[in-house]
Amino acid sequence: MTHTVRRAIAAAIVISVASAHALQPVARWSFETIGDSAPWEPAGAIHGKPVPAPGVEDKSLRFDGVRDYVSTPDATELSFTDATFSVTAWVNVYALNRGQQMIVAKNVYAANQREWGLMVDHDNHVRFYLQHEGWKTVGSKTVPTPGKWYHLAVTIDAGHGRLYVDGKLEGEGMLGPSVPDTAAPVTIGGVNNNGRLMQMLRGAVDEIQLFDSVLKPEEIRTMADRETTPHDVPKLPAPYLLWSGGDLPKSAEIPLIEGVRFSTIKPHQPEVDGGHWLLGVALAWHRGRLYASYGANPSPHENTATEEAHCRVSDDDGRTWGEVVVMDAGEGNLGVSHGVFLPHAGRLWAFQGAFYDSFQRTHTRAYLLDDETGRWEAKGVVVGDGFWPMQEPLKMADGNWIMSGARVDKGYPFKGNYPAVAISHGDDFTRWDLVVITPQAGVESVWGESTVFLAGDRITNVSRWGGEARALLAVSEDCGRTWTESMPTNLAMNTSKPYTGTLSTGEHYLVGATTADVGGRRDIVTIALTRPGETTFSRVFAIRHAVCPEGRGASNPKASLSYPYAVEQDGKLYVGYADKNRPSAELAVIPVSSLASADSEKPAAN
Repeated sequence: MTHTVRRAIAAAIVISVASAHALQPVARWSFETIGDSAPWEPAGAIHGKPVPAPGVEDKSLRFDGVRDYVSTPDATELSFTDATFSVTAWVNVYALNRGQQMIVAKNVYAANQREWGLMVDHDNHVRFYLQHEGWKTVGSKTVPTPGKWYHLAVTIDAGHGRLYVDGKLEGEGMLGPSVPDTAAPVTIGGVNNNGRLMQMLRGAVDEIQLFDSVLKPEEIRTMADRETTPHDVPKLPAPYLLWSGGDLPKSAEIPLIEGVRFSTIKPHQPEVDGGHWLLGVALAWHRGRLYASYGANPSPHENTATEEAHCRVSDDDGRTWGEVVVMDAGEGNLGVSHGVFLPHAGRLWAFQGAFYDSFQRTHTRAYLLDDETGRWEAKGVVVGDGFWPMQEPLKMADGNWIMSGARVDKGYPFKGNYPAVAISHGDDFTRWDLVVITPQAGVESVWGESTVFLAGDRITNVSRWGGEARALLAVSEDCGRTWTESMPTNLAMNTSKPYTGTLSTGEHYLVGATTADVGGRRDIVTIALTRPGETTFSRVFAIRHAVCPEGRGASNPKASLSYPYAVEQDGKLYVGYADKNRPSAELAVIPVSSLASADSEKPAAN
């Protein structure tokens, strides 16, 4: 006898407590009743605004890849500690090269609640992740075609995993004999990681089922034997041209820059200094010395009031570094973190992002270096209303300075965090006007860490998106006072902070990760370049990969290379960046001539 508890979100969800039939799921998400009134007790919620679409069984649910997902609270029936269960789903992926896109999962990573997940992975293959002493995976051979329906099935038999696509076995392997039992909800279309939406799916799903038994191959083939109708993939806003170099190469195809010298600004030494988090390198030359700053935290968590602004100085061209100087440790519920430098009129300024509590009331604080003592004199809050600086201020044609960054609206949950710039009152660096750059309609989930480059009267703002692994772009023709909307571009860029500048050769550059297949990964640092006098990037080179030969940085397959910064000095471009996963900071020193000579078709002017 089976006792079934029916619950609804606006889609039908069935949780079966017991079953004598092999094909009876313990949980099923079917979307035929979307939009209908449902008398059952709610089991969870639909988040965002997913819409109904033609499905395999009548209706499916379409997710925008930004804010749409479904969640169902944990229940006893959803625990598979003995690593014996099955997961099936119909999925129609609308876009590839977007990083990880979760179909269905039971994880809250920030709360250390990790069980399993079925996703389209960074490499566009379907992959099932199971947690047992780390993540173990089994993947597909198939790469989905956008708009086409696929039946996916995963069986876990005492830890042995098998993954089927359209009824055919495509991958198998041992994943682990047990699965953690956590309070994580089951989510469809993405993961809510304690307020941060991530791994969001752009596509449609239908008929998701969980079984507390191992489905037989013939049962899976029967489920997959269905006639399906492809979807017309909804179009995003037309991209703005930012890349004009033909087909953007993949990460493995990008040539490495030769002659680069690497050094470590801040090593990973938690046993020595208690540092468990580091991000946001800034660089500046001042009085013949190279300064580097970064945000540090004794806690492994980000955006907590325990963050501090640290600085180190090199007297030998970045090869070795002096003692750590605490620029500002904050106090009480105030955290001070990473920022930017500005050498001006023989003095060195610093502008640091700061906030209260857990990423609330974000603002920018200014500091002036005392050259005699090496200490930093606090000048107080100079930009409020959520502004976090991301790029060294640049002097504009009207005599004012523009400092690019992001406007953090309310901290968590991330929403409305748009690109922004602060504009000085001449050379008074204690007074700035904030200008927020709004995104184009349809551009959602913007995490607007931004940077600018100047070309005459034209200012180009390049911003991290977040919802897509593509750069956003806005343009100002009046010294930053008004802007076009921030629009999607045709340049693939990972979901992390970019950094732009202009070389002495007249070429603009963009340091970040701009490759055709980068998605949300942070395993490569690249530099894209324009030709002199142009504003579209047409060449891209790799500075380093996460896994690299000796002498090209600290090789780490799990490296999260991010939050770059760059300054030019004496014919060399100094690029700093952090490894967030192994909290440390590195420096790459690139001969500017190697960037020019790398373009064999048309060398840059010297």
